[in-house]
Amino acid sequence: MVSCETVGIPRKSLIVAFTGFVLAAAAFLIWRYGPWQGTDARALLAELPPGDGLTVFVDARALRQSGILQRLAGEAGAESDEYRGFVAATGFEYRRDLDAFVLRSENGRRWIVAEARLDYGKLRRYFLAQGGRCVSELCSMQGSVPERQISWVRLKSGRLGMAVNPDPLAAAAFGEKSSPLSWAAPGAPLWVYLPGKMLEAPDGAPAWLSLAVEEMRGARWLLWSALPEGNGLRLSLEIQCTGADKAQQMAGRWESVLRALREAAQQQGDETSLPALLAEGRFEASGERVVGRWQIEWGRLEKLLP
Repeated sequence: MVSCETVGIPRKSLIVAFTGFVLAAAAFLIWRYGPWQGTDARALLAELPPGDGLTVFVDARALRQSGILQRLAGEAGAESDEYRGFVAATGFEYRRDLDAFVLRSENGRRWIVAEARLDYGKLRRYFLAQGGRCVSELCSMQGSVPERQISWVRLKSGRLGMAVNPDPLAAAAFGEKSSPLSWAAPGAPLWVYLPGKMLEAPDGAPAWLSLAVEEMRGARWLLWSALPEGNGLRLSLEIQCTGADKAQQMAGRWESVLRALREAAQQQGDETSLPALLAEGRFEASGERVVGRWQIEWGRLEKLLP
């Protein structure tokens, strides 16, 4: 079941992938097509089992209405035979039927709450036809390897709760009371939260990215968000530190990161490159947090889109 197993972002590439995605896709959606009024991510977050890992929210309905989903995912018909078989059996095609989802990845385990138009009877029959099993409302099947078990359950809200986990009954954890979050979900169609324990530069990362990760060592968490403002987009990066003194120190160290970004942009000779845009950021300490802000015109951001 391709669509289930491939949900999530590899830890080694998450910073590069989501930086570009949030910069470009959120800009295209929020600014080009006007104010965003979509799914409240807090309702989906409340249905995740307890935990603290990489968390991603995507309002697919808003992306679909803007046309950005088709631009990023490509047109239907280019997928594998396995995925086309899944669509034929279940009637579910994510470009058309997925409205929003929140995903948490932690220690190789993924938890997903999705708001979608699903025929649960067809999904259940698909799992059984693939050698899976269903007990009451919970269904599970083995993925590509034995330790990758895919399980799902229909939540009381009507949403889908799915787990990709060594435990074939992991989806039973949906419904457990979650702990209060130490951060507030942004009001945007795309955002990414990362706990400090997962902060790591991918192998072969450019010098400026490795330096940025190093300067954020010791942070409790970081959170990207984007909001329209004036004739462009204001991007924000919040970094929660362990104290006000640490926040002041980290804000000062970010000057070296911005300098490395400017050097990378000069080497590329492209003022619309990602390093060039990020080099225009401004950082300041606010209590126990460091806040980075970018004000970027839409025309420059649009060139980052694939």
